[in-house]
Amino acid sequence: MSDVTRSDGLLPLRYTTTWPRPHVCVVHLAGDLDIATAPVVARHLQEQTATRPTELVLDLGSVTLLAAAGVALIVDAQREDRGIHGRLRLTGVTDNRAVDRVLRLTGLRPLLDVHDDLQTLLDSLPQR
Repeated sequence: MSDVTRSDGLLPLRYTTTWPRPHVCVVHLAGDLDIATAPVVARHLQEQTATRPTELVLDLGSVTLLAAAGVALIVDAQREDRGIHGRLRLTGVTDNRAVDRVLRLTGLRPLLDVHDDLQTLLDSLPQR
């Protein structure tokens, strides 16, 4: 399991990456996912998924603002676009009004693979 935490202190976002299994990349986001932070997260996702994991999990439970650029990043990850790889799954959406509301208003919520919590998601994935 690798663990990477980054924040330059200037952006209102922190992110931590773990690999609970060799084919599962989990990125925990905390703070604002907006026009200032989405490009930074996109680059991080590109770096972390360069080995092409089977699963990419974004934990959005601590996201306090999901702006249009954050929504675009989720769509890019869903499409495995812009060099971001892995089947996208989301956690931390259901109990996070700031995220859930935006995904519902944009019509994306039913199109995304959303799970209640990370452990339940990991338990449902095949072991490799």
